Amino acid sequence: MALQWTVYFVRWLDRALILIATIGLVAMMVHISLDILSSLILNAPIAITSAVVTHYYMIAVAFLPILAAEYRGAHIGVSLATDRLPTRVRHLLETFVLAITAGIYGLLTAQSWQQAVEKFRISAYVIEQTSKIYVWPSYFMLPAAFGAMTLLLALKVVFRVTTGSDHTLFARHEAGTPAEANRD
Repeated sequence: MALQWTVYFVRWLDRALILIATIGLVAMMVHISLDILSSLILNAPIAITSAVVTHYYMIAVAFLPILAAEYRGAHIGVSLATDRLPTRVRHLLETFVLAITAGIYGLLTAQSWQQAVEKFRISAYVIEQTSKIYVWPSYFMLPAAFGAMTLLLALKVVFRVTTGSDHTLFARHEAGTPAEANRD
């Protein structure tokens, strides 16, 4: 039951992070467009554009969707050497790589969490022309993205070890996704 709840949680997390990244992308496009228009028409660009784009929008757009690629099986992979291995050996190697990758993402989560807490503690900000922009909230996007990946990869390892495959991990919940069609 706990494993099933975790599968639902990862599905919800995937959608939430994609939604936040999408909002960030649209907000970035609107903000930059307004900045350009304001600069051209009024000869007065929006003073905080550079800081907000680099400290909020770009981080959201670049890091929050990393779960989506793994969740959908859409990360780029090179399997030239492993395709020639026997099925069992390939499966063991892939499981080992997933476990190592989950561990690395776990370390990234811990490190980025420590940095986010430190930035929160000191109330980190940047000065853009004459405006003070608090940037500490943006530091929490990294541990959210890395933590979500850690959870998904760990879940994949658990499914591979207990059931022998992670292909059916999200099949019941995401029928019809492109990754589904490519799994066979």
